[in-house]
Amino acid sequence: MAKKLSALLDQPLQGLLFDLDGTLVDSVPDLAVAVDAMLAAANLPLAGESRVRTWVGNGAKVLVQKALAFAQNCELAELDDAELAQQQQQFFKYYRQSSGQHSALYAGVMPALQHWHSQGIAMAVVTNKPAEFIPHILKQFALEDFFTVCLGGDSLPQRKPQPAPLIQACAALAVPLDRCVMIGDSQIDVAAARAAGMPVACVNYGYNQGQPISAANPDVVVGSLLELCA
Repeated sequence: MAKKLSALLDQPLQGLLFDLDGTLVDSVPDLAVAVDAMLAAANLPLAGESRVRTWVGNGAKVLVQKALAFAQNCELAELDDAELAQQQQQFFKYYRQSSGQHSALYAGVMPALQHWHSQGIAMAVVTNKPAEFIPHILKQFALEDFFTVCLGGDSLPQRKPQPAPLIQACAALAVPLDRCVMIGDSQIDVAAARAAGMPVACVNYGYNQGQPISAANPDVVVGSLLELCA
């Protein structure tokens, strides 16, 4: 597959939309700390980082659901709504404490963003992570100046894989959909991009519930964002 982003568009590239977790930053170590702290406080078995790595991508609520279903050895549909809401708040409390402590910027991210920024490409973060956690992570890794728009999973009534966040991000960037590319790591990013009518490039080092991203048929699969700068 072609790796040059301009090859995916009929007109010159103007904008890029990025997923955050699993694409720009490996945040699972901090998420796992928060998940296990939540479970420990409820006297439930701990999940561990390797399991949490396969649960990331659908937002905080789904992450908490999967953790509780694992710890209680039950199906998602069997979880009590009130308990879920309470445990989600517990997770937020612990994640506010752990966020950014053990996360790491993926290799190639900084020089790639610097390249696109120097080219005048407008860039936005479109993630299913709650919006309150985005600024801290971007600031920690000195990424905040690259992104003029950031949308979280609770920024709009709909989140990925629905197309609304991508469409809203393009509108906020003042970039037409047909001049923008989504860059992510999961089938959720692919589905959202397809629904929005834009090309999608994926990295092969992300989460994607433990499945190979090539199975989701993105337009491009790369091992580093630098490969997309050609």
